[in-house]
Amino acid sequence: MYHKFLLFLITLFVAEQSFAQKINGMVADQGHQPLIGASILELNTSNGTITDIDGRFELAISTSNPKLVISYTGYLADTVPAVPGTPMHVMLAEDSQQLDEVVVQSTSTFFDRLDSKHTEIITEAELTKAACCNLSESFETNASVDVSFTDAVTGAKTIRMLGLGGDYVQINRENIPHVRGLSGRYGLGFVPGTWLQSIDVGKGAGTVVNGYESMTGQINVELKKPENSEKLYLNSYINSFGRAEINVNHARDLSDKWSTALLFHSNYFNSEIDQNKDGFLDLPKVRQLNVMNRYKYQGEKLVSQIGINVMRDEKAGGQTGFDFGDDLTGSSLYGFVNNSTRLEIFGKTGLLFQHKPYKGWGFIYSVSHLDIDGGFGRNNYKGRETTLYGNVIFQNIIGSSFHQYKTGVSMLYDDFDEVFADSTFTRREVVPGTYFEYSYLPNDRFSLITGGRTDFHNLFGTFVTPRLHTRYELSDGLTVRAAVGRGYRVANAIVESSNFLISSRQLIVQEAPEPEVTWNMGGSVVADLKLGGRNLSLVGDYFYTTFENQLIYDMDQNSQQLNVYNLDGRSFAHSFQLEASYQVNEYFSIKSAYKYYDVQTTMNGRLMQMPYVSRNRVFVNGAYATKYDRWKVDATLQWYGQKRLPNTSDKPSGLQRDGFSPDFFLLNAQISRGYRWGSVYVGSENLLGFTQDDPIIDPDNPFGDNFDASIVWAPIAGRMVYAGFRYKIKRI
Repeated sequence: MYHKFLLFLITLFVAEQSFAQKINGMVADQGHQPLIGASILELNTSNGTITDIDGRFELAISTSNPKLVISYTGYLADTVPAVPGTPMHVMLAEDSQQLDEVVVQSTSTFFDRLDSKHTEIITEAELTKAACCNLSESFETNASVDVSFTDAVTGAKTIRMLGLGGDYVQINRENIPHVRGLSGRYGLGFVPGTWLQSIDVGKGAGTVVNGYESMTGQINVELKKPENSEKLYLNSYINSFGRAEINVNHARDLSDKWSTALLFHSNYFNSEIDQNKDGFLDLPKVRQLNVMNRYKYQGEKLVSQIGINVMRDEKAGGQTGFDFGDDLTGSSLYGFVNNSTRLEIFGKTGLLFQHKPYKGWGFIYSVSHLDIDGGFGRNNYKGRETTLYGNVIFQNIIGSSFHQYKTGVSMLYDDFDEVFADSTFTRREVVPGTYFEYSYLPNDRFSLITGGRTDFHNLFGTFVTPRLHTRYELSDGLTVRAAVGRGYRVANAIVESSNFLISSRQLIVQEAPEPEVTWNMGGSVVADLKLGGRNLSLVGDYFYTTFENQLIYDMDQNSQQLNVYNLDGRSFAHSFQLEASYQVNEYFSIKSAYKYYDVQTTMNGRLMQMPYVSRNRVFVNGAYATKYDRWKVDATLQWYGQKRLPNTSDKPSGLQRDGFSPDFFLLNAQISRGYRWGSVYVGSENLLGFTQDDPIIDPDNPFGDNFDASIVWAPIAGRMVYAGFRYKIKRI
């Protein structure tokens, strides 16, 4: 029935041939150098886009006599009138200069109005509303992505989209698969926040061009570019727990065609924080060095870049007194160790056709190696992963620009070698694939993207992945989107269950894991309304995910076991979100959202609510900024409804836990002061100081039969205050 209804909508949409007006142009600095990633927003709407590699943009307008708000970090925003059909050339002034006119504040997140996919763009301006020390902390002011801790020992953070875990979200860095495989547990912490230029958050199955692993969403991270980054960017951060961080970015032109960027990150935390006095560190000790060097060549017919990334991350946690370098098996303390070393070489090459801008070849590649040496309790873990990824893309039109397509071939090679306790797990995956994606773009009101890919897995056979996305603008300011798609992934059972194993549980893999397979379908409605003369943006979306197969991590059968097996029955997730954004005046904006999740799966023959998922959540964010962003204040309040917790009824009566967590609030806030050279900021996370009581079961006997540090549903550490500064020197 759903597919018939979708076909009806597509037929109806194709019949609609009304054309909206387009604005196109270029954004540059005072030296006429293009600004890449500048924000373009139609005044008093949420309709916007960002500039491309040449500083150019195209935007379908939704109002008469439109004005565009154009902004870029480090420059004064400008509001300019737009004339359809007349190319624009806008030059922004650096913030050290003065403008006579009043600058209208623009939103720092928006939906690309012309994109068929439900994709929200988080700009660099939004990322600076919080400390944003790494990727896992970059979603604090975003309602679509949920972030939480996984246990009371490792300090790992995980994300959720559409009610399901981050394992089902394809996380790319500049369209290269990045946080996956053995890095899935801690990989969000391997991407420093100061390296980020923007984040694209897409709900539902993604494009087939980027692979078959996108199941509930796709997050693509864009890093600072060699050709347009600051000459020097310095960020320093320290918090009340004792964590210190320093970040240095440097970019320069080597010639008229070559540019380079060096990105450096270091953080260090060696304090023993045990606020609840249970004998365990509330946060693990951490030290990390992370360096990236990348080069960019920009020619008339060829664009190419290559980079290298080297990272060393060390973690030590567990009972107080356990430190870096301590041996797990030789210590009387319960310890946690994770030492990760990652090396990657990556790049892109594009062949351009100057007189045929719709035509081009592209090649994306990455070679990486991850080495993990760690473990917890008396169980050592060693993991090695070597990954090779390549994707050759060709794009062109069929007759006219109304009909566009992308096609190509890809290769994914993964070599896994894991040792956990006394067991060895090895697996080598070789997955060549081919794909074709067709786009129908008859006008600015309707677009359709459909495609499929076929991948040939050497261990699990053929993966066939069809996907479809469509968008229709019912009227000015009212747009609907619909999507359906299939996704696959091969789970890494040890890494993905490691937080459950911070306990006395015995790992029991009942059968050989099979690939996880999902269908995801849903859509969204985006409406721009007028309220008090200002724009009110409403976004409602609903997505349904159903599993053909899922790897089940069953904690409910027995509190001393973690049973792992393939799905035998139903498993699904309903996700509904309603979000409202309102610009109260030129200085103050507010954003709120309500989310409802119904996530159920079959465990041991019973259909049950998935643990650790709040069925109801509320998000409220308020942002205040004075003229020229001299002062900025941002606060985010989140309410989490109760969550089902794993069954502990077979433990001794004094060690049992309730079947559901209570609801609770979390509040984060930051204030910053802008200067010509940068900014100074002060903020707090968990400002209300809420923490989970007794997060560890039987902490006095960590090697006993009842120890469990995995039943965590709220923060362990209390209120944290931080401060820092950002210093910038612009390129001349």
